Amino acid sequence: MRVNNSGNLSVTYFRAYFHLVMNTQGMNYKEAQSLILQRFFHQDPTLRGEITYSNFKKAAESIEL
Repeated sequence: MRVNNSGNLSVTYFRAYFHLVMNTQGMNYKEAQSLILQRFFHQDPTLRGEITYSNFKKAAESIEL
């Protein structure tokens, strides 16, 4: 998925992306979380703003359960 510094990304967006990565790449939750953190935030949680990072964390928590 391509993201061009758009507005805030939602929890739903990140949940869908988690599932996409885990299913297509054959990754577990932790591997997918690491990959998404690298791809979207380049290991910098402030890169796309507080709301987007907060939504990423909420999605990650809901997937982990």
